[in-house]
Amino acid sequence: MLKEPKILMFLPFRLLYRDWSECVGPVREDFFAEMILMKGHRFHYLKTKRGAKTPDFLVELPDGSIVVEIGGKGKGREQFKGINVEKKLILTHSTEVRSNKKPLSLLGFTI
Repeated sequence: MLKEPKILMFLPFRLLYRDWSECVGPVREDFFAEMILMKGHRFHYLKTKRGAKTPDFLVELPDGSIVVEIGGKGKGREQFKGINVEKKLILTHSTEVRSNKKPLSLLGFTI
């Protein structure tokens, strides 16, 4: 997995420059990054080849790493193909809860 820098903003600064419909994906990622930073964990944006489906972030936890994909209701396991990390999590903009799929909003309760 390659890592690269990504522009993340504190909430709600991104909305000063774009409409919600244009930046809902990046706002989700901004929320995730802010919550993970507040919790004190290190994380990396995962670089991908253009058009390839890969997860968004690698989070370093005391008991190992976890790969996280952030998105809307339609996100699934496709992003994890070929990723050899034991813990994988999908955080979505919905209320659906399954084994590795959780609502992104729950992250706000972890701090």
